[in-house]
Amino acid sequence: MAKPSMEPVFAALLSADDAQVLGALATVETHGDARAIRPLLHALAGACDHGVRQRITGLLNQVKVPDAARELIAALEEPSLVAVRPAVLSALWNAGLDVRDHLEVLAGVAIAGTAEECFECLTVVENQELWPERAARTAVMRLRLAAGTETDPYKATLLNDIRAVLEERLGRGPAD
Repeated sequence: MAKPSMEPVFAALLSADDAQVLGALATVETHGDARAIRPLLHALAGACDHGVRQRITGLLNQVKVPDAARELIAALEEPSLVAVRPAVLSALWNAGLDVRDHLEVLAGVAIAGTAEECFECLTVVENQELWPERAARTAVMRLRLAAGTETDPYKATLLNDIRAVLEERLGRGPAD
C-alpha cells in the first residue's frame, strides 16, 4: 500500500470542518511521521472543538516516530506555537522522548515561559534519566539566577525545583 501524499492531509488539519480535521487525524495516525508534528500543533492552536483538541493531544502524547523530539523542541521556539507550548512539553514526557541534548531550550522555556510551562519543564526534567554534565551545570546557574529575580513565588519555586533535580543528577545536593 503506497503512502499517501501528506500535504493535502496537513492542509485538511487546518480546515474549519471538524469532520475533515478528524479524517486528516486518522491519516496522520496511520501514515504520519515527524513532518506531521508541526501541522498537528498548528491544528491544535487553531482548534475550537474539544474533541479535536483531545484527539490531537492524544496523538502527540503517544508519538514515537524518529525525529519527534527534535520537531517538538523546535516547535517550542516557534512564535506561532506559543499558545500550545504546554502541550508540546507534555508530549515530550508523555511519549517518553529522549531530550537530553535539549536542556538549554527547556531551561529557557522554564525561565521565560509561564508558570504552567515551567511546571511542564519540571516534569520533563524529572522524567529524563540522563543530562549532559556541562548542560546541567549551565542550566543550574541560569535557573538559580532566574529564581532569584522571579516575582511569581510559585514559578520561583518551580525554577528552584528544576534546579534541585539537576543538582541531584549532578550528584550534589542543593546546599553544595
